Amino acid sequence: MAKQCERLIDYFNNHLTEREREEFELHLIECASCQEELAELEELTMDLPFGVDIVEPPEGMKARVLSNVTNGNSDMEDAQSSDKTPKVTDIKDKKDIPPLKKKKSWYKPLIAATLTLSLVGNGMALIYLNHEEPDSAEPSEPSEPEQEEVTLDTLRQKHTLQPSEGVSAQATALMIEQNNNINLVIQAEDLPPLSGEEAYQVWVLEDGKPYRAGTFVSSEDGSGAVSYVMDYGEEYNFDTIAITKEPNANSQQPQGDILLSSPL
Repeated sequence: MAKQCERLIDYFNNHLTEREREEFELHLIECASCQEELAELEELTMDLPFGVDIVEPPEGMKARVLSNVTNGNSDMEDAQSSDKTPKVTDIKDKKDIPPLKKKKSWYKPLIAATLTLSLVGNGMALIYLNHEEPDSAEPSEPSEPEQEEVTLDTLRQKHTLQPSEGVSAQATALMIEQNNNINLVIQAEDLPPLSGEEAYQVWVLEDGKPYRAGTFVSSEDGSGAVSYVMDYGEEYNFDTIAITKEPNANSQQPQGDILLSSPL
């Protein structure tokens, strides 16, 4: 019931939906408090219980007024008193006005203030929506796609590896600078076939000490390739590059014979 009583102001302002209005009217039949408050609201906003009859001005009055203005005659009361025709009718006798019932005079200002705030709030909400709707209808400008950072690769060295005695294979080594790192690319052809877990291992050497630089296997036609980023955590002055045939891909030191090599 308390929830329905809170809808009194919205019902009086005709702000309820059809269903809410019907529910409140059913509540209003049984709630004496809402009936009394609704009557007070209607009493606050109804027309004054008296009226004034509308009469026509007497003939010649307009001409006399304009004549007085033109002639600069400020004594308009004498000119108007000479007209015997009555100007307006008297207000109805006060005894004809039915006395208003005195109900909760302390509560009426509170109801009036609540009603005023409700009307002002609804008006402000309508103005806000009218200003917001055009902005929401405007399509937003598409944002520019973020440009990816472009990196340029630079070829630093190119070497042709020479085959060892009795080996007919050939290979090329490229050292390409990419993002401040050196990427070693090996491409080989006519490699001897592998068996089991055998693999080809690339090594770079500094004063005879080998460092792993990529592992690969060949295809059926004897060709193969590998790409390896030479990031060893320290700076080295490598002087030789070589390819060996290893028993498996996990060799940490060369175990097989050198097939191809080249100084750097």
